Amino acid sequence: MDGEKLQIIERIIVNALSQSRFTDFDISIDKRKYSYIKDWIEKKLQSIDVDANIGWLMALNQKILTDAITSDEEKAFLNYIASYKTIDFNFHNLYDLAKEYKSYLLVRMRYKDHQIVADFIKTYKSHYNKAQEIKEKLYTATTEITDQYTLNNNETMHLEKWLLKVFKDDLINGKNRYQAFVLLAFMYTNYNENDKLKVLFNQIDYYFSQGKMYSRRLLSNYYASRVLLHSKQDEFKEAEFYGYLSIRHNNNDTLMYLNNLVAILLRNNTPEKAFFLLEKHKDLYKETHNYHQKIGYCSYQIRVLSELQQNTLAEATAKTFLRKHKNEVLKHRWHHFFTSYISTLITQENYEDVLKLASKFDLIEKEKERQKQNNYVPNISWSISLSRYMEGKINSTRLLEEIKAPLLDIQPTTNQKQLMIKVIDRLSKNLPEAFLKLKSHI
Repeated sequence: MDGEKLQIIERIIVNALSQSRFTDFDISIDKRKYSYIKDWIEKKLQSIDVDANIGWLMALNQKILTDAITSDEEKAFLNYIASYKTIDFNFHNLYDLAKEYKSYLLVRMRYKDHQIVADFIKTYKSHYNKAQEIKEKLYTATTEITDQYTLNNNETMHLEKWLLKVFKDDLINGKNRYQAFVLLAFMYTNYNENDKLKVLFNQIDYYFSQGKMYSRRLLSNYYASRVLLHSKQDEFKEAEFYGYLSIRHNNNDTLMYLNNLVAILLRNNTPEKAFFLLEKHKDLYKETHNYHQKIGYCSYQIRVLSELQQNTLAEATAKTFLRKHKNEVLKHRWHHFFTSYISTLITQENYEDVLKLASKFDLIEKEKERQKQNNYVPNISWSISLSRYMEGKINSTRLLEEIKAPLLDIQPTTNQKQLMIKVIDRLSKNLPEAFLKLKSHI
């Protein structure tokens, strides 16, 4: 490769790794060399893309099942089988396809080709059985770890040693290894094991750099996971960097990644950036049937509009969404939605409307249940108490009792304290004396 092509590649690497600045390319270099490098990189990435590989295998499977496979496609697949040496990401799917193809060949009395496939099946049978066993155990582990997150009713650390063994074993198919990574990340998050989480991410970052487990989809998932890690460690600039990387590739999870990034942008006090992103992805929001993320998007939209002093529009947005999707809001993310809705009402000093919402949707009882969760921040509870005082329902002594009450039985984490202080600072604009007292109490 000549010097100018190498210079282009080096500049691409520098720009890809930079978190803050983009270095311009040399426009004096022949554009045909840029075109060559672009094609060369795309071919290299395509050759290791695990999603492209599974797409090819699934297309072949359909053609075999419908007797539509061409001779060139058969030749390519037989060569792939014959030269197969390393257990790859989609090995499990490849083996299933080989079993299907074996029958296809046998009924057509193609004994030579049948032997190639039969030899592959025999050679890798033990690997397949092991992959199947690990897949089943991973499913059981997934149930335990997700139950721990949603129900907080069991311990899962006993799975750590086995999951790490699966993740680090080069002889195990990549799909199982990546699932082990996902579960470890989930488990470490449940236990707030941030140091272990960072080591885990650095390890898979190394695997990606070697071309293992690569696809744009998996990279997006990995970047989104890093967003959560850095935000937990109050590294919000790093979280923002990975957040933008996570939404470069559109897939079923893009709206979730977008919501996470908007949350980071709000923490970084850049609501203008958040507004631009939400507007850019409005069609994705309208099309989705995932109400968890749809409610998340609308809640952040309300918050962003409020931050930009567009409170009338924020309130109208909340009212319209609640009217259309009341049941989904109450079922999926009532707390997230009403936090944003009530916040903009408080900013506008619409205390009566806050109390109407609290009464209509039984928010006080819902808050008492939510108080049992580890990450509880009493923003809705405090807003209701403030509204009760402002509307003459309680006196100042009772107000102070009510806003202190949610803190009696919890030991807030550093992150919880930061969020509480942010809520207090916002509410103290309406009633400085009481909430400044509460701030000193925390």
